[in-house]
Formats: sequence, structure tokens, C-alpha cells
Amino acid sequence: MTETNKTPAAADDDVPPQSNSNITVSAETFKQVLDVAERTGDCDGKQRDLAWWFFTFCRSQGLGFGYPEAGKCIGYDSTTVYRFFHGKYGAKWSNLCEEIARFKKLNEERSSRVRLDFVETECARDVFAACQAALISQTIAYVYGDPQIGKTTALMEFARRNNHGSTIYVRMPASAGVSRFMRELARAAFVSPDTSVEHIIERIFRRVDDKTLVIIDEAHQAFLSYKKSSQIKVLELIREIYDRTGCGMVLCMTSWGREQFTRGNLSLLVEQLRRRGTIKINLPARPSNADIAKIARKFGLDAPTGAARETVQEMLHTSGLGMLIKFLQNASVYAAKQRKPMTWDHFMVAYDIVRKLGGGEG
Repeated sequence: MTETNKTPAAADDDVPPQSNSNITVSAETFKQVLDVAERTGDCDGKQRDLAWWFFTFCRSQGLGFGYPEAGKCIGYDSTTVYRFFHGKYGAKWSNLCEEIARFKKLNEERSSRVRLDFVETECARDVFAACQAALISQTIAYVYGDPQIGKTTALMEFARRNNHGSTIYVRMPASAGVSRFMRELARAAFVSPDTSVEHIIERIFRRVDDKTLVIIDEAHQAFLSYKKSSQIKVLELIREIYDRTGCGMVLCMTSWGREQFTRGNLSLLVEQLRRRGTIKINLPARPSNADIAKIARKFGLDAPTGAARETVQEMLHTSGLGMLIKFLQNASVYAAKQRKPMTWDHFMVAYDIVRKLGGGEG
């Protein structure tokens, strides 16, 4: 039985403005709702955690139909979910949270299934371990590695598996100053970016807590800002977020970024941030042969040999793992069009086509 049959009709201001309206409640607003509900006894600590999980699940999924789609997940109508997220529920949370718990378990079972577009390489396992350790120990983990070795893919996969309130993933914008970075972080944290930077910072402090992992990818972009003062301000703001909230944090950057961070012109100025990191991961420049074989199996192939092996090694040396995955995907499409099982010959054909278009021959 849905909530519609269990509660009296809602007032006009207790229903979504449109049946397909998006969920726009900010994270800090819903945290205030949680504080009030726990204080008045409408929910306990476990129910509060479930409610927070469901809220961040809905926001992170960007549900196309907003409140109706959210209600469908837990067997309640859109009006109930709207009132719940806006602090107008007006009842104990026990029954609703039972449905959330049931849906959470189902979602976790689905998320644990192996994804065809992700390979858990040694690099990915190292990244996962760094993220988990940073969250548990509430410290900063530094992940260093060359471009195109799978850092971002692994970080995004960890965030996907551990999202819904516990993980915030944000990419440092190119040549970022404080304003651009904070607005990107606000969007990732479901905090409204449409206000002054000072207000955004305060909202982030209210949104992030000691149960949160903040992943900042491409952190080396902070060193590429055209103003030295902006570089320092961004990095010092990151330190303050960590200090004020007690969160776990992962800073991921290229090997060049590591040199700037540890021995560059600003290294002494950002020493306080650097010293807060107790976990440092230096990722290998190339995937191992075992990882290459594992990636090949995802596409129904044995490990490459002969010319295909030489091409794969050259591709990894010049362009990285990301390029290898793209060529394998192209080869898969090419084989499907021929209605044939994929082979390394399809890979070589896809490679030759691109090489010729790029001026590799003639």
C-alpha cells in the first residue's frame, strides 16, 4: 500500500510544482531536515543514514522524472517524496525507511555486478585501496601517475560503487582559480553554485563531514593557473576543507603534478597540505602483461601475440591504456558489422585505418 492511501491529502504547497519536476533540494538543506527529524524523534541515527543515502542516490542519478521516479524506487508517490525531502513529511520515518533499506540492498546487489566497460587492473586496485584507506582513516591520499593509465576511470568507478552520500568526485577545471573550482565542487556535492564563493565555501563545510570521501581528480591543474596567487589559494582551500570537515580526501595528479607539488616553486608554500597526506601511491607507467590479458578477455580475445602484441605495446608506450581500450571497442564494432567473432585481426584493421587517416602511410 502506498503512502497516498495512508496519509491525508496534502496541501497545495506540499506537492511538487509539476508532476515531472526535477529534484533540486540542495544537500545542505536536506541535512537541516535530517537534523530536525533526529532532534524531534521522527528518525533515529540509522534511519537518518538511510534517508541521506536515498537523497544522494536520487540526486546523483539525475532521475528523469524527478519526484515520481524517486517515489517509484521505494513504492511511494511523488507527493510523499517531495514532502519528505522538503521537511514536510509530518510522520515517523520508520515505514518509509524500511522501504529505502530494501531498495538500497537491491541497488547494492546490482552495483556489485561486473561491468563490461570496466576492467579491474592492478592500477584500479591500487586506486581503490587508496580511496578506501583515505575514507576509513580520514586522511589525504595522493595518487600519482602518467596520463592515460586508467587513473580517472578507476576513480570514477570507485565513486560509482561508493557514491550516494559517502563519495564526492570532482575534476579540477583547467587552469582553475578558486571560483571555478568551488563551483565545480558545489555541483558535485549537490550544493547550489548560484551564489557568492564565500557562501559556497560555507555550504561545502556544512555538506562535507567525517563520513565523506572527497576525490579531486586532475589536481595538478591547480599549478597551471596563470596567477601564482590563485594556485596557492586553491590548494590552501583544499587543505581548509580537509581540516574543517575531517573528511577523507584523495588528490590525483600526473607525475608532472607530483614534481610541482613536492619540489616545484610552490612546494614550500603548500607544505601544510602535503604533510597531511599519509598515503602516497605511485602508479606504474604501463599495465602489466596480466592486465593486458585481462583486458583482452573482456573482448573475448586471448592475450595478443606477434604483430598485434607489438602494436599493443607501441600504443601503450605512446598513447596509454585509454587508447588501447578505444581501439578494442572500434574493433568490436567492426567485427559485429561483419557478423563475425572478434579477433586481433579486427584490431589490426581498425589500427591501420586510423594510422592511414593520420598520415602514417603515403
